[in-house]
Formats: sequence, C-alpha cells, structure tokens
Amino acid sequence: MTLSNDQRSEINSPESYQISLLEEKLQVARRKQKVGEVVIRKQVETRMISIPIRREKLIVERIGENPEQLTEVIVAEETVNGFKYNELDINNSLSVNTSQFLSLASAEKLLTDIKQLSSTANTKIRVTIATNCSDLETLLELKKICDRYQ
Repeated sequence: MTLSNDQRSEINSPESYQISLLEEKLQVARRKQKVGEVVIRKQVETRMISIPIRREKLIVERIGENPEQLTEVIVAEETVNGFKYNELDINNSLSVNTSQFLSLASAEKLLTDIKQLSSTANTKIRVTIATNCSDLETLLELKKICDRYQ
C-alpha cells in the first residue's frame, strides 16, 4: 500500500495523535482467615438381628417295613455375611464386627485382645487380606499361608 503525498503530510502534521497502549494487571491478595471449627468423629453401630436362613437338601430314603435314610444331598445353601448354614448357631443370631485398614502389627494386637476375652469360645474369625503387592511369588506364598489355616 502506498500513501499519497496528502496522506503523508497528514501523518507528519502536528494534528496527528499518539495513542499509548495501556495494560491492566490483576493483583490477588491472599490471606488466611478462620471461619469456624469442625469435629470429625467415627461412630460404629452394631445391631443384633435374627433372620431366617434356608438350606435345601434332597433326602433319599428307603420305604417299606424298615424305613431308612440312605443319603442326603445339599442342593442350595444360603449364607449370611459369608457364613454357611451349619456355621451358625441354632438360634441364627450373628454379630459381625469389622476393622479395616489394619497394619500387620495392629491386626496381631486385635487378635490377641480378642483371644483374651473370656466369652470368645464360639467366635469365628474371618480375615480378609488386601494388598497392592504385584509380585506373583509373594501373592502365591500369601495364599498358601491362608490355605494352611482353613
């Protein structure tokens, strides 16, 4: 683009204006201010419930003058929290308490404390081991140890 002589003289004339470019910057002031307090607590609730649990079985009997039960086969068996029909008491009451995210040392202390209670004769313990170990050999060894105590 070429400028004509008239346009050039306009640019150089004293009537030309300079426009300065301005910039705005935001300044953020941070400060900590206490707005209140909270309390975090854990509450564990345990309820004792009685529920019916079913087990279906087929019974083969000889009929006649001397009836005799030959065999029985369990077809279906319900569980309550992983406990089978024959693992529960006759009154079907079950109390399950759970502790999560224990270290090995605290799990050992927990089991020792339970063992020292006087009324734990009919207590069954279920252990769930959660690990993020990816070593296959260690996982197999862990499974062998668990299988030893079933």
